[in-house]
Amino acid sequence: MQLNDTKQTVAEATRTTNHGGGEAFRPADPRLALYKRTINQLLKDSYYEDDTEHLQAIVERFDAATAVDPDFVLKLAAYARQEMHLRDIPQVLLVLAANDDRFKDDSDASLIREWTPAIVQRMDETATALAVHDKLFGGTAPWPLRRGIEDALVEMADAYTLEKYALPRREVTLHDVFNRVHPTPVDEEQEDLFERFMRGDLDDYPDVDPLPSPNTWETVISDRGNTAEAWETLITDEEYSLPIFASIRNLRNMLEAGVDEATIVGHLDLEAVRRAPLYPFRYYQAYKVLQDAGINAPEVERWLEQAVDVSVEHVFDDLGDTFVGVDLSGSMTAALSEQSTLQRKEIGALFGSVLAEQGARVGGFGSDFQTVSTHVDTPVLQRQRAVMGIDEEVGTSTNGWKVLDYLRKEHIAVDRVVLFTDMQIWDSTAWLVDGDRTVRAAFDDYRAAVSPEASLYMIDLASYGDLATPKGYEDVYNVSGWSEQVLEFIGYAEEPAQVIGEIDDFEPA
Repeated sequence: MQLNDTKQTVAEATRTTNHGGGEAFRPADPRLALYKRTINQLLKDSYYEDDTEHLQAIVERFDAATAVDPDFVLKLAAYARQEMHLRDIPQVLLVLAANDDRFKDDSDASLIREWTPAIVQRMDETATALAVHDKLFGGTAPWPLRRGIEDALVEMADAYTLEKYALPRREVTLHDVFNRVHPTPVDEEQEDLFERFMRGDLDDYPDVDPLPSPNTWETVISDRGNTAEAWETLITDEEYSLPIFASIRNLRNMLEAGVDEATIVGHLDLEAVRRAPLYPFRYYQAYKVLQDAGINAPEVERWLEQAVDVSVEHVFDDLGDTFVGVDLSGSMTAALSEQSTLQRKEIGALFGSVLAEQGARVGGFGSDFQTVSTHVDTPVLQRQRAVMGIDEEVGTSTNGWKVLDYLRKEHIAVDRVVLFTDMQIWDSTAWLVDGDRTVRAAFDDYRAAVSPEASLYMIDLASYGDLATPKGYEDVYNVSGWSEQVLEFIGYAEEPAQVIGEIDDFEPA
């Protein structure tokens, strides 16, 4: 009789099934599991899961991570907000922690109060945090959360932010935030500011002046409407500013209002693209908006194509000799969100084309695999169209292993293979493929025959939370989510402990 039996291997303990029916593995470290669920905007509907399932997964992984490392949860929330610039999910983690007995501490040294200003980074997020609390728990928000929101609010409050983020059409408005957390102003000037915000527009207080409207493009368009004259004022009048991000977001509005293409292009500046921290996706998104709306604006489209090429300079470029496989399967036709017409395969093809700009070779896979040959000087969007152009030829299954079989048969040695996918690929089931070939076996064969030191990176554009390989599987790395900075995340993927370590070292600011 064995009294101290052998434990399960990591693979046995973490084995599960992904949405495509293939073998998958839960992250062995619950902190990594929570990280994977946090890294992207995971409360959006997906091809396989709706937002309710996403939220349930967050709650489950929050509980498991808190059981082993409570501090990590708050650090992760702050890290996701400040370093990854994620919205909503950080507030969800904060509210879950604030209502968990393991964080219960009503003193001024409460971790919840300490970390809230690091997680609530914009005035409207004070309302988001309370709205999340109302949805998940109801009733009065815990004292440390209210005090933390107060700390964040008084630190950010000025006339501009109070007026801009009043949120009159939201379920929780900024006035509601004031009434629920009762912020104490830090000085007489802020006391006057708070009074003007709360009472200045009410007939009962005619002696209190309302806050002035902020002099922004939003107020100009709100006051004057979406007219050519209003947009031309923003473009030409030095009293106003129209930052490049706002310009890109409003190209359709300008064109539909009748602003001349030459005026718009004259306002746009490729040097500003070099200075602005915007990635190619943003310009591509604007490009697609014009196309989907059927707006004929060739000059503006040409400028956006150039902007995509220029913005590649902001992309992480240290990936060595790389081969990129873009998943063109049926599930990759899913839109990024209910509000977007962009498909996941478009994003995969865009990222593949950006890497090709840096020297990588690219192909697409579905039922079959096919390479895409383009010159290094080919514009990024032209290269992306070439990848998308083989969609029907490769078919709709998810045979990522054919990328690796191609490299082995052609004896192409690379430092790494990067697959942009929704991760439902590791063990394709029989009804999806001919035979039982897997990515795992194909990768092993490729390394044995061609490139022993090669690494395999799988960029999970859906981020469902399962790993395609168990932790510790040699030289196979999983990058969760398709954030604009996703290529930078590859630096974390080789050693997931590095990600956890960086979060562990994160300090509230």
